[in-house]
Amino acid sequence: MDIAKISNTFIDNSISATKNAVSDTSFEKSLMDAMEKKDNEALKKVCTEFEGILLQIMYKQMKATVPKASLIPKDSGSEYFESMLDDQLVENASKTNSLGLGDLLYKQLSKQI
Repeated sequence: MDIAKISNTFIDNSISATKNAVSDTSFEKSLMDAMEKKDNEALKKVCTEFEGILLQIMYKQMKATVPKASLIPKDSGSEYFESMLDDQLVENASKTNSLGLGDLLYKQLSKQI
């Protein structure tokens, strides 16, 4: 892979997409509500959700580095289907605690409750 082909525009777009995904106020509100109410179950759910957000960002960034093959043309339907498949893969990975980030975050935050 030729690193010179990665432009600053690609990097800037990736950073802005990451900021948009992480700046979701509903996630922050859910975390604050769980901490204030001292609800361990809600805190566990929020931590798993956070792991899902991180996995989704990581997966999209990794997939963006793979060159597109021109052998088989893609239409908008196949791109939409692949996007749905990617979202489902990430959701399943976060629910099964494949990386364990959600558990680690939960352990650390539950000590403050």
